[in-house]
Amino acid sequence: MPFYQTIAVYILLALTLLFLSACDLSEPISEEESVTGNNANHQTIQLTLAVAPQIAWMPWHLANEENLFHKMTTKDKIQVKFISENYIDAIEKFITAEVDAIAISNIDAIAQIIKRDIKADVILITNNHVGNEAILLPHATESTAQSIKGKTFALIQPSLVPQYLLDRYLIRHQIPFDQVNILNTTALDIPNILINKKADGVVANNPKLYELTHSTDAKILFDSRKIPKEIFDFIVVRREVLVEYPEFAQVLLASWFSVMKRLQGTKKNSTLDAMARLAQIPRQAFEEQLASLPFNDTPSKGLAAIRDRSRLKKSMRHLRYFIKRHDLTGNHPVSEWVSYPGRTPALLHFNGQPLQNLLGP
Repeated sequence: MPFYQTIAVYILLALTLLFLSACDLSEPISEEESVTGNNANHQTIQLTLAVAPQIAWMPWHLANEENLFHKMTTKDKIQVKFISENYIDAIEKFITAEVDAIAISNIDAIAQIIKRDIKADVILITNNHVGNEAILLPHATESTAQSIKGKTFALIQPSLVPQYLLDRYLIRHQIPFDQVNILNTTALDIPNILINKKADGVVANNPKLYELTHSTDAKILFDSRKIPKEIFDFIVVRREVLVEYPEFAQVLLASWFSVMKRLQGTKKNSTLDAMARLAQIPRQAFEEQLASLPFNDTPSKGLAAIRDRSRLKKSMRHLRYFIKRHDLTGNHPVSEWVSYPGRTPALLHFNGQPLQNLLGP
């Protein structure tokens, strides 16, 4: 072959390779495809946990500060985004699917989630309430049950826990709910209402309860120690998210129990110091309030709590009566409200499988 023909062949080959390379780059992968596309080689899904800055939930805030969610993530498939959010706003974002998981009380979960037909799973009961909320009266007030008929009580709204506590007291003393008057208010206004006697009593929880019992002569008429294991907190995950990304639950559980382990060892003091700092209260005040919110601090305790069907059913009987009495969930049949491990999931399902997976076969 003549020299000039050889040169022409090489030029043609070079142009062909250049054309093919350009074709490969002509449709770049979008940012969305690179993060969430089904065909992405390094797919990362961002899932969100919203937690209010409450005493019982400071372990979640510490886990976030120390980047534990990232450290517990396996194979970089998911990324947990932690959101510190006002309690009521967190619930609303869960309802509207803006977040995938939240920390919430059992009472608010039943009333808020079921009411809106949201299917969700409880993966961890984090703690119980044992004196975290109370009905307070001014010291000079007569405290017999019958004497509170016709009286006005200020309740922090819109959480239903204070109303539930008052309701349980009234039921015990056979007093109809409509024989007391309710003043809906905020946590910030509770001290002023009690001190200036703008109501005959208040229903408060920590930290306001702690402040009032340590700075005034208010007396406790009734508190959640009198109804043990009826009020508790848990982590709830939207069911469709848990089904598609079961590793999300594993990251959350591993992060929680990592902090719990520190509270049982030589790092207990430094961990309590860190959580008190995050709560923005002195260490002593933090510990005293924490004592009214005992943790499920090991995976085995957590699994036992979520599988304790008799205990959960007993709590649900009281809660069910409260919700029906105040017409809080509309027309849903009771049988569709809650289900327990080993049963067909209802709207809110206590799911022990994630904890079982954490413990191993």
